[in-house]
Amino acid sequence: MEKFAGYGFNKSHAAAYALVSYQTAWLKRHYPAEFMAATLSSDLDNTDKVVGFLDEVRNLGLTVLPPKVNQSAFMFEAVTPDTIQYGLGAIKGVGQGACEAVVDERLKGGEYKDLLDFCTRVGSAKLNRRTLEAMINCGALDELGRNRASLMLQLPEVIKATDQMARERASGQNSLFGGPDPSATTIQLDLPEAEEWPLLQRLNGERDTLGFYLSGHPFDPWRDDVRDLVGNDLGAVEKIWSANSGGGGGGEKRWRPEVQTVLAGQVVGVRRKGESQIFIQLEDGRGRVECSAFSDAMAEFGHLMTKDRILVVKGGLREDEFNGGFALRIRQCWDFDEVCANYATRLSLRLDLRQHRPVWERIDALLDRHRPGRTPLRLDLLLKGRTAASPACSMCPGRARCASIPS
Repeated sequence: MEKFAGYGFNKSHAAAYALVSYQTAWLKRHYPAEFMAATLSSDLDNTDKVVGFLDEVRNLGLTVLPPKVNQSAFMFEAVTPDTIQYGLGAIKGVGQGACEAVVDERLKGGEYKDLLDFCTRVGSAKLNRRTLEAMINCGALDELGRNRASLMLQLPEVIKATDQMARERASGQNSLFGGPDPSATTIQLDLPEAEEWPLLQRLNGERDTLGFYLSGHPFDPWRDDVRDLVGNDLGAVEKIWSANSGGGGGGEKRWRPEVQTVLAGQVVGVRRKGESQIFIQLEDGRGRVECSAFSDAMAEFGHLMTKDRILVVKGGLREDEFNGGFALRIRQCWDFDEVCANYATRLSLRLDLRQHRPVWERIDALLDRHRPGRTPLRLDLLLKGRTAASPACSMCPGRARCASIPS
């Protein structure tokens, strides 16, 4: 090979690539935010690549600010040495023309005050309903309303008012106040408001428009319970490998292709290859691991491997030399709900009934749906002047958590 290299490769070509590699490595080391902002901007319209680059941004310890119409440009920008502002051009369903119109109008007229101000200033020629819905779902318009549910509820009326103003300007009519400034907002609307969407709906809107969860993760409500059960999260996979693989120390590295471990997370991707192989991606907001199951394991556990399900998996962890990171070959697999139902030893509730007795009625109705069960239930009730304790109940908890009951 060495002899072939003497005449088989163009050395001048290789030297040029080496120089470019050195220059980019230097930029990444000394100007990481600027380098990653440029890298992200180079593939704005490729969501999969943007998501991959954002993983590298987090590995470098940089912060990514969410897209905001009052701060963001079309491309990603480094706003401090360790902070990147998300680019509007990376939002699915928002074109370059709309982004540039939003930025140009903001530079001319200042920050947008509310949804009506935003739509009338930028204009319906650049902002169609699909574009506005994408901006609401990803959170780019959060500063312009009470919450995303309210913004989406107000959208039809605001679009109607914006179209009316555009027609008046086109026909040469004066504004309601006779003002000469055609860009001024001249319509006052009594816009409705609503309670915010549930967490999962907000997060799914972010994933649909950005390609990933930005403000949280659907796994968050279960994080503490899963950690108590498994003992770690997916962000600790590298530590698990380093502590058990026998590498990293002095002397000869011993051969150990897999580390047996237990992991848990939410299924965010499923890929099947025929009837004998299945690959799933587990994610918990702290990390991501690709897991695979073959033949016997797939036949036994394949029905559990569906999107959005929380799974506990046991198997061999190994380095993924092809894609980087780590992968796990599944030997056993459990649904998290089933684990809670089968292995929970006790459920303890402490309820303050001194002022909110209706809470007990809702909890009693919830417990009723799960009787009889195998898990002992201990109730500590705070009553006026005393505390009553009663262990004489049992239920099957699963995902029937009292934290989900409104107070």
